[in-house]
Amino acid sequence: MLANSSAPLVGLVDTWAVGHLPSDVHLAAVGLAGAIFTYIFWMFGFLRMGTTGLVAQAHGANDQSKVLAELIRSTLLGGVIAIVILLVHTWIRDVSFTLMETPQAVVPYAQTYFDIRIWSAPATLFFYSINGFLIGAARAKAALLLQLVLNVTNGVLNLIFVLGLDMGVAGVALGTVIAEWLAALLGLFMVVRIFGLGQYFRAFTLGRVWQAEKFKKLFSLNIFIFMRTLLLLTALLLVTRSAAGFGQSALAASHVVTQFLLLISLGLDGFAYAAEALAGAAYGARSRRLFHHWVMQCFKWALGTAVIYSLVFMFGGNFIAATLTDIDSVKVIVDDLLPVIIILPLVAVWCYQFDGIYIGATAGSAMFGTMAIAFIIYIPSLSLLGERYGLVGVWYAVIVFMAIRGLTQAFWYPRISSKLS
Repeated sequence: MLANSSAPLVGLVDTWAVGHLPSDVHLAAVGLAGAIFTYIFWMFGFLRMGTTGLVAQAHGANDQSKVLAELIRSTLLGGVIAIVILLVHTWIRDVSFTLMETPQAVVPYAQTYFDIRIWSAPATLFFYSINGFLIGAARAKAALLLQLVLNVTNGVLNLIFVLGLDMGVAGVALGTVIAEWLAALLGLFMVVRIFGLGQYFRAFTLGRVWQAEKFKKLFSLNIFIFMRTLLLLTALLLVTRSAAGFGQSALAASHVVTQFLLLISLGLDGFAYAAEALAGAAYGARSRRLFHHWVMQCFKWALGTAVIYSLVFMFGGNFIAATLTDIDSVKVIVDDLLPVIIILPLVAVWCYQFDGIYIGATAGSAMFGTMAIAFIIYIPSLSLLGERYGLVGVWYAVIVFMAIRGLTQAFWYPRISSKLS
């Protein structure tokens, strides 16, 4: 939880730095371009989630050579994907800006951010695989250290580049790129220390890594997680697109609210990650009793934390928002969205926890199926609520989306646990 919460805290630092520049165009540009990169990179979040589930089960079966083999397959796949992204990044940028209906005043700044940030692609995808391995192997302290190095470095560099060197949007992007490469190198160092340099490089020559059926299993699991993540990111990207339709002040305000959502999701995901590792290890050991025990323990902690989040936002949400930006037009809109921010943790905690359970059980197809149902209901909700209540309605549609995800996952859960003895 500490590791994950450091990520949105950096987002808050970035938003605070850019939110105090003279115009809201800078905040809108970072919000829009950042949303595009969330879509591009986290589309391949299966490198983290799939690796966690496979490593957790291998770890639960006490098969360390399999743990290393799963990690290597994941990093190789991520390297190939990163190369493809870099080869077609100009096309991705132009199509993204068109689909997002980017306001003309925002385009130059968003393009500057994009053209710098794209070079973090190899490091970001490698980091996903390493982080997935650390979580799946229940190495929480190492995962915390890696995440803190990434996010603290990112936050410090962004303050230096934006406020100290007056680099604006370019400074935010550059700080992120440097931090992500540093974290990737540290992650590689951690893996080499855990397994030893000789064993790490020897693993590339072992037949176990290159077994066709293992790659088939990796792709089979990951294709469902990929499609599930694609639907999730599309749902969240539509929020940014809808906000852009209400003008750049609404787009900037939506970016501020997104920082609250990130703080909620990544903080609560700490308990979901615990479920991935602990429930996943129990699933690998084929123990229904232990699996159910860890599911219940993680849910108790997550629910308690969700209540705390809501109380903090109820009594301090206005103060946090006012700290992030001093642009009056943006602050007014964020104030209207405060009820959404208060409700979100209590609704979203269910689907976040079930995501962790499903990942630990490598139930990729079920993750996709439940997400698809929620997405089908979300699209008309977004249109209807957005037309009637504006940006507030758009964010209430997000609450509907989260609620349906949790309900469908709860309905399917008994089928997962029934496979254990």
